[in-house]
Amino acid sequence: MLENVLIAVATFFWLSYVPIAILSVWRILRNRNVFVEQDLRRIHNDPAIIFQITTRSATRTPVVKRGILSITNSAQKVNFYNYQISVVTDDPDDVRTLTNEKCEVVAVDNDFRTNAIKKGRALQYAVEHRRRVGINTSKQWIFHMDDESYVTPQTILALLKFIREGKGIASEGPIFYPLKFESANRLTAIAESIRPFACYDCVSQMTHPPPLHMHGSNLLVRSDIEDDIEWNFGPTLAEDQMFGFKVYEKYGRGSMGWHGGILLEQPPLNLKDHFFQRRRWILGTMQNLQKFPRWHRYKLIFKSITYFLGFASAAASAAFSVNNYLPMLLSPSYLNYNIVTWQSKLSTLSLDTITNSIASASPVELWIAPIMLFTSLVWLASYQTGLFLNLRYSKIGWAKRLLLHVQTLLLCPIIGLVETFPAFWATIEYGVKKRTTEKTPIYDFYVISK
Repeated sequence: MLENVLIAVATFFWLSYVPIAILSVWRILRNRNVFVEQDLRRIHNDPAIIFQITTRSATRTPVVKRGILSITNSAQKVNFYNYQISVVTDDPDDVRTLTNEKCEVVAVDNDFRTNAIKKGRALQYAVEHRRRVGINTSKQWIFHMDDESYVTPQTILALLKFIREGKGIASEGPIFYPLKFESANRLTAIAESIRPFACYDCVSQMTHPPPLHMHGSNLLVRSDIEDDIEWNFGPTLAEDQMFGFKVYEKYGRGSMGWHGGILLEQPPLNLKDHFFQRRRWILGTMQNLQKFPRWHRYKLIFKSITYFLGFASAAASAAFSVNNYLPMLLSPSYLNYNIVTWQSKLSTLSLDTITNSIASASPVELWIAPIMLFTSLVWLASYQTGLFLNLRYSKIGWAKRLLLHVQTLLLCPIIGLVETFPAFWATIEYGVKKRTTEKTPIYDFYVISK
């Protein structure tokens, strides 16, 4: 009885993933040629780019210096010199910490008051700082980076090409996560594989706006546009998502694009950071929902529900596996019996037995089986594809890469739970808190370790 219930529940939730699986395959096929910009040539008509690293503290987050060095080294390799590095920080000690670095340090004034909070507040301060010094013009571009972001020569060439071709005023590129891969918890490192795979969808989001989400890093935007839109979106944890919609709302479909320049970052280093990072994404989306028009809101709700159902599916599948296979693993006699049974079954296996099995199946089973197989393969392939992209830019040897791919395949059921549980929890948490207040719930911005 329990087995039938678990099968029914797991089947229902796996079927709910069918539209996402189909869309994922379609967008990979459609966007594969523009995902990472390949046609890169150095043409010396350089625009001015400000590489802005927004951090809580470079003093307490040493990887900021790594990011600064990546910019200067990459720019030198492609002979690009019309740039500035600006570190926007909440820590006044960073002025001393970054004294010897080739960058401007913009320390957010403690008395600065704005409608935004945390990172949004720092971003707004940076806009107003540039406004005061008179560089929020159409000739200046801002490239947004996080603490751990790492620039490559390909990144800079792709940015220059996008600006040169004039295809938009705001754009993004793919982010991969090879940095500190082996220092991170193995589960969180592998779980980060889903993000490069999901970036194929980001191409469609940016080239066919409005985007349902946007990265706060690897974001290139013209300085006068950022000055116009600003970051005063209230106490939201997803200020980047709101910024993307506001650009579309004011400047239309042709305002956004995909520059295809890669940015290297790192996965959460532990399970706690992984949980709070994913939780923040969902809570931020929930906070923004009422500010969007109806159709955009419905699409975001559907996307959030798929995360919620993803955990239910993973939990039901895990419970089914435990119920069916744990006794076999714990009982040597049971295991020996099944090995003998399977040997006899394999010896009698033939095309006729397979044909008879198919013939005896009900029409519903014949329809559901291939659909379940398709969604399962897409799900497994999403982690394998994302892991390949992450490791492609790492220094890990081929033998260890192969081992990581095998580990990912074996750990996928657990990774599925780890990846979807934060969304499941955040959805319930937000719903409960929303009932106790008439206003949009406010949350603190959890900063993960770098």
